[in-house]
Amino acid sequence: MSIFDAIKNSVLQGFDTNITAMDILLGLGVSLLAGLFILLIYRNARKGTTPTAEFSVTLLLITAISAMIVLTITSNLALSLGMVGALSIVRFRTAIKDSVDTAFLFWAVAAGITAGAGFYQITLIGCLFIGAVCIVSVLLVGKCAKAYLLVVRADDAAATDRVEEALQKNQVQYKLSALTQTSDYAEGIYELAFSEKNKAAVTELKNISGVKTVSLVDCRKS
Repeated sequence: MSIFDAIKNSVLQGFDTNITAMDILLGLGVSLLAGLFILLIYRNARKGTTPTAEFSVTLLLITAISAMIVLTITSNLALSLGMVGALSIVRFRTAIKDSVDTAFLFWAVAAGITAGAGFYQITLIGCLFIGAVCIVSVLLVGKCAKAYLLVVRADDAAATDRVEEALQKNQVQYKLSALTQTSDYAEGIYELAFSEKNKAAVTELKNISGVKTVSLVDCRKS
């Protein structure tokens, strides 16, 4: 046997041409279970935002689609080369606004690939591990301060000074971004590092003499 025959045989041994219907159903079934688990973690981890129905369905479908592609690639050498060429010309133009959504998409693709390749233990254990990491991360991030804009409208500049004194007294981290003064009112816009422990302190600002309105706006990108 020549070295070329040895290379050819070693390459062809990596392709299973005898994929049965049971193998297909098992691969797609495991991928769908992984997709449901990823969707469950996503909807619980994104409680602070509004998960869209379209993206939720995408997470569920992309695992099965990835598994189907890998099942096809592992069954035939010619199909695998053709599939790689076909997928290389695909361009996705949809902008993903949140990097966390991108991570969930990669997770769904990885789960589909491992399920389609028949590595079911990697799929299940990997999903459980990543899901646990995601939950712990959400719990830790939930205790951290978040960026907010505080908009205070008062009768005069003296009232905005009293607002800043109250923020300093309650140890709320802030930065003055804008200050507007007219003959009728004074308005200050502050950047806050806001957490749950500061909620009561910010709520009490409306009781300061001369303060008309207090607005708190989330700075996170929509």
